[in-house]
Amino acid sequence: MPEQKETGMGKFSNLEKSLKIGELTSRNRFCVQPMECCDAEEDGNVSARALKRYARYCDGGAGAVVIESVTLQYASRSTRRQLLLNVHDPVNRRGWEDFFRTLKILHPGTVLIMQLNHAGEYSSDEWSERVCVKPKEGFGGRQIDAEYVDGVIRDYIEAADFLYRIGCDGVDLKFCHGYLGSQILRPYNDRKWKYGGSWENRSRFAFDMCAEIRRRIPDHRFLVGAKISVVEGIWQGQGNRGNETDVTESVALCRGLEERGADFIIESLGAARERWDLMAPNHGCPEHVWLHVAAAQAIRNALKPETAVVCGGLSVLGRDYGKITDFCIGDGMFDMAAIGRQVLADPDFPAKLLSGRAAEINYCRCCDACGELLIRQKPTWCIYSRL
Repeated sequence: MPEQKETGMGKFSNLEKSLKIGELTSRNRFCVQPMECCDAEEDGNVSARALKRYARYCDGGAGAVVIESVTLQYASRSTRRQLLLNVHDPVNRRGWEDFFRTLKILHPGTVLIMQLNHAGEYSSDEWSERVCVKPKEGFGGRQIDAEYVDGVIRDYIEAADFLYRIGCDGVDLKFCHGYLGSQILRPYNDRKWKYGGSWENRSRFAFDMCAEIRRRIPDHRFLVGAKISVVEGIWQGQGNRGNETDVTESVALCRGLEERGADFIIESLGAARERWDLMAPNHGCPEHVWLHVAAAQAIRNALKPETAVVCGGLSVLGRDYGKITDFCIGDGMFDMAAIGRQVLADPDFPAKLLSGRAAEINYCRCCDACGELLIRQKPTWCIYSRL
């Protein structure tokens, strides 16, 4: 496992432990998931509400916080009020500079990572342009070429370089949940082009991006990592051959990213518009949480000890979250436990759990009302505990 340091011997002694990731240290094993909440300004710039929301996540005591699925392409985005990073826009740049400056002043001990994303065929054609790797029933859009993808990679590299210079602690490259990264990686992308067909071609997008970011920023005090759908659970999806599960390529993806300088992998499953049940297990399919644990363990077993592995899909554990994740971390199944919907339900979840105040926690009901708000393009929050 990555280097560990005891910070206490409470009820959840493994969750309490610090964790070295790259050259940074997370004070505990909680990682807030990147979750879109539709609360940017109309032009995509950072809003006061978004800053307040992330300040609350940091207040809650998690060692690491990943800032939601931030688009680099205002022309192709998945939600009307998706947060935008445009390094060529002085106003947008200043907004992010102020955002990180504020959070670092208030919470200097929290590891702050930004997830970068391109929606691809999940872009809405109502307020932006939908683009695709290969037309797919129910989605479609303008088919992109290698020159377009080359430009996307350059955008990610420029964004990472900017974030490094303004004090962000790292980037999470989104290769999951059916967005552009998934669309390029999945076997369904059988076009004969630079980024399709063979595994060598389909993995080029992820591998070249990671390698070039790390070449540009060799300093491991700036973390580089990725969120991966180990299995999408759709025909010819990531981790699927036809409809059968085959994680060979997903494991190869994680190993290849590690070889190119990645410090962490966030495990996930499913696709946002096709297999929400895998991505975010609820009480109708609680058994899917064990698929997340198994997927995280498969990645943990495949990587070097110093590469951190974060397990997702855990909110449905409810009152058993602490007991189960603490055991899994202690048993070496994964290194950090993600909190997604649960942190919407109660931003103070980590602090309450670790300080013996579990009785005060507002546990996520996994009703997926937050997901429904996102679908309806409304500011997203827990209907039982508004921030």
